[in-house]
Amino acid sequence: MARFEALKELIAKEGIEFVDFKVVDLVGRWRHITVPASRFTPHLVESGVAFDGSNFNYASVEGSDMVLRPDLDTAAVVSSQGEKVLSIISDVHIAGGKGQFIGDPRGVAKRAEEYLVSEGIAETALLSPEFEFYVFSQAEYNSRKSESYYALTLLNEGSEYSFYHICPPEDQLFALRNEICRQLEERGIPVKYHHHEVGALGQLEIELGFDSLLKMADTTLIIKNTVRNVAAEAGLSATFMPKPIFGENGSGLHVHQYLAAGRKSLFEEEGGLSETGLCYIGGILSHGRSLFALTNPSTNSYCRLVPGYEAPVSLAFGEENRSAAIRIPGYAAPEERRIELRTVDATCNPYLAYAGILMAGIDGIKRNLNAKELGFGPHNQDLYNLSAGEAEKIARAPADLGEALCALEEDHDYLTAGGVFEEEQITHWIKVKREELCLVRRRPHPYEFSLYYGL
Repeated sequence: MARFEALKELIAKEGIEFVDFKVVDLVGRWRHITVPASRFTPHLVESGVAFDGSNFNYASVEGSDMVLRPDLDTAAVVSSQGEKVLSIISDVHIAGGKGQFIGDPRGVAKRAEEYLVSEGIAETALLSPEFEFYVFSQAEYNSRKSESYYALTLLNEGSEYSFYHICPPEDQLFALRNEICRQLEERGIPVKYHHHEVGALGQLEIELGFDSLLKMADTTLIIKNTVRNVAAEAGLSATFMPKPIFGENGSGLHVHQYLAAGRKSLFEEEGGLSETGLCYIGGILSHGRSLFALTNPSTNSYCRLVPGYEAPVSLAFGEENRSAAIRIPGYAAPEERRIELRTVDATCNPYLAYAGILMAGIDGIKRNLNAKELGFGPHNQDLYNLSAGEAEKIARAPADLGEALCALEEDHDYLTAGGVFEEEQITHWIKVKREELCLVRRRPHPYEFSLYYGL
């Protein structure tokens, strides 16, 4: 009640007229429902706001009555289309007071954190993603029975060199990134730094410090929403698609992470990786192929995962090696000894992806899956340029979404441990993603016309 009263005072002080409830759908897209500030009452907070769960892909039309209940600790004043609103992230519950919906992705993230603690492994999992994305002057796309196209109006078109950390005037989006980061800082999200990425045609990066799994999953959606809104207000178009441009670097969501006790990394041991860290890596890489179905769950994900564009395809780890799926940064202080999982992209639902990564790591620790002993590394050579014989010895990322979904179907017991993921939830995820895959497979690709129209 104290938190609610503080928010009511904030609403009055800021002259806020509307309260905006944000809730994630199955695939990781934010939806929202807005109520007048006068309707923001203790009863509304307790009972929630009703919605149709079938439109969020959570359920079929029968039995789809659900409610969202706001998590008041996530409340923040934000500007939306020139108007201040109170934005609150919400959890999904079953209508009729039947408790939290077991398939709520945010609930999965909470259960993963609780499972980590209950197993006595660590006090917390700390994450720090790198957010890569492209900004274009304009993006047009459509897909009809007789027409399918996309057209991007690019920045710096014709450039032939890396724009990594480039300065203005070539860095045309410096002011845009400043405004994005300004809004994030105002919302209490500390930015570590921002810069232009390798892609010359408007690829950018924002990196944060570390925070808990649930908080960082919330923050991931906040950042994606802020980036797209600020770009739109500037008359530009932003996308987190893994591979929007042929022949250019794709955009990943590299996830730096470590387990901690008392904020001290459990991955540190005498200047190197501890047994805990090696087993955590072993768990992730052992379940690597099935994890892709959660961390890279779009057909476009696999357009990025090809050698030569800084997207690793080898399920291995290496020290300071950006061609490996897991890199061990050499600059990390001992108290923050970490790993960096470089395969992830931002088409994931962050609650499910981050929880899945943690569950794989926990399984590795519980089963003593030491990554060195299992032959996952350390590999400190360029894994993009291995001989055919050398490459055969290292497990590879799935070639496409279909392969990843088959892997998840065969290997997901590590996810259901402790009731974190539900079997039914995983089955539903596979079903939804296979339907999505079919939508792409059934449509002629524009490049197929270049290849085959005249045959």
